[in-house]
Amino acid sequence: MATHLARRHETRVYGFRRLYPDRFFPGRSQLDPSESPLAAVDVRRWLTPWWPPSWRRVAHDWSSWRPDVAVIQWWVPFMAPMTAWLIRSARRADVRTALVCHNVLPHERSRVDAFLARAALNRADRLIVHGESERTKALTLLPGMPVQVVQLPSYADVATSSWTQPTARAALDVRGRMMLFFGFVRPYKGLLDLLNAMPDVLREIDVTLWVVGEIWGKPSVYFDRVKALGLEQRVRFVDRYVTNDEAALYLAAADLVVLPYREATGSAVLQLAFGLGVPVVATRTGGMAEAVADGVTGFLVAPGDAAGLGRAIVRFFQDGRSADMRGALAQGDPDTTWERLIAATVQ
Repeated sequence: MATHLARRHETRVYGFRRLYPDRFFPGRSQLDPSESPLAAVDVRRWLTPWWPPSWRRVAHDWSSWRPDVAVIQWWVPFMAPMTAWLIRSARRADVRTALVCHNVLPHERSRVDAFLARAALNRADRLIVHGESERTKALTLLPGMPVQVVQLPSYADVATSSWTQPTARAALDVRGRMMLFFGFVRPYKGLLDLLNAMPDVLREIDVTLWVVGEIWGKPSVYFDRVKALGLEQRVRFVDRYVTNDEAALYLAAADLVVLPYREATGSAVLQLAFGLGVPVVATRTGGMAEAVADGVTGFLVAPGDAAGLGRAIVRFFQDGRSADMRGALAQGDPDTTWERLIAATVQ
């Protein structure tokens, strides 16, 4: 987003030195090892959500720079105090605020989340969300708040690479059909449902599932399920954070990306797959139900329905749907351009 904004507007990025205290962070690393895609943007890695002096440093920069708009990303209520303070400081400096809400409320909630989200979000001039379900959540929480729906844009720019499917499969030693579950592994993403679907899938077709991404929580939950179902030879884990360059490698190698989420808002993995022309089987939840053209760019199934998930996977391979779905993806989707998100932000 910053890269696209910077093509037309003077842009500064205020990044994070740290996101969470180590004791509260369920992963192993908070640092993205990818090559920075922000070479043309002024990046100031100043913020720490629990350290108010870092907030004041940003606000002081605004008072001298005098920007027109502060675009603040909203993920979790843990950042509510920082977000509320920054919005209040922006108003004092006559800076308008647009909040891009990736999740109005978190997937795994506590009793105080709605209170914290309301305290932060109600101060903004406008909320931008990535699906109608998120708009409903926002208006339930904050009646009358200006909320605009803009689909999550394609991540084709980030994933640009020279990998082809043959070269990627050779690099990973992939033989035969390959399905990919990609990204952080968390309970709401439904990997257990996909694992439970695998025995039925394998009775119909020969395919290997790759699970690529850092597991948050206990990996044994998934490893034990694989063993109990006898899937050791058909499920491969790459349990670590994967860089942007590696993401392009795994996605290029895959025949199909599977997103069995039990709950979702938008999905960057979905847009990463679509940006690289890879069809999906996804659940009909949140923004994914709006982003996937069922039967055209992928198949949609009900959340939590392992049997339905398995049938959709088998149908994709047995009916030979790869070529026509990849052709549809190659045409692009005007609703998932960065220009739409930039226009909503400027508006």
